[in-house]
Amino acid sequence: MNEKFIRDKLPTAIRHHIELLERMRRDFVANVSHELRTPLTVIRGYVEILKDTPEFNGTKYETMFKQMFQHGVRMSNLIDDLLLLSHLESHELEVDPGSEVHITQLLQNLIEEAKSISGLNKHKIKLMTDKNLNLMGIEDELKSLFSNLIINAVKYTPPNGTIKICWGLQDKQPVFSVADTGIGIAKKHIPRITERFYRVDKARSRGSGGTGLGLAIVKHVLLRHEGELKIQSKLNEGSTFSCIFPATRMINGTIK
Repeated sequence: MNEKFIRDKLPTAIRHHIELLERMRRDFVANVSHELRTPLTVIRGYVEILKDTPEFNGTKYETMFKQMFQHGVRMSNLIDDLLLLSHLESHELEVDPGSEVHITQLLQNLIEEAKSISGLNKHKIKLMTDKNLNLMGIEDELKSLFSNLIINAVKYTPPNGTIKICWGLQDKQPVFSVADTGIGIAKKHIPRITERFYRVDKARSRGSGGTGLGLAIVKHVLLRHEGELKIQSKLNEGSTFSCIFPATRMINGTIK
């Protein structure tokens, strides 16, 4: 039973009050995030100059400035995710057909980023796509969806593990999936992991450098594209995240 169904069953006055509170929360988050972005950009700029100053090389100040810069980047990522999520939540009921998105090309670019992030962990990242299958949608939002799932797989898969990314038709519907041999998720957490800031393991999540908003963004992008998310996972065996899109959004290049 989803949130919208429950909300629709409430008395009108209560429903309107909840909607007002939700709108106030979204506006507050968006406004605060906008206000934080400018001063943080200035601070990051000066810290970046200081960390690259030759006089500080090899000193304790170099380490301090590098740590400050890293945390500045993390705060910037959090602000960007908050703004994106606020936008998605404000427009989640607006179904936008968008335009044709070349999914294979988009995924190939994201794979290169994933390999760079993997670095010395040497993950085996495999991509299997139907090159003729494209999707009607909003490219920036789909890119964020795919990127969040791929980067999560990289972060939570031990060194030398395997990450398989697939794009193609399943039961006549376009499906994007990411399967990994990572640490997995306990069954009790799966219903809640798309909530904002929900942490399966707080210590582990902090260590990964994530914002805690990635899967919430995935959920809302899928709502905007009339899709659904399916999660299969076992502790210490890995996870598979599948995004299933409606056939009405499919564009098959071989037919055009």
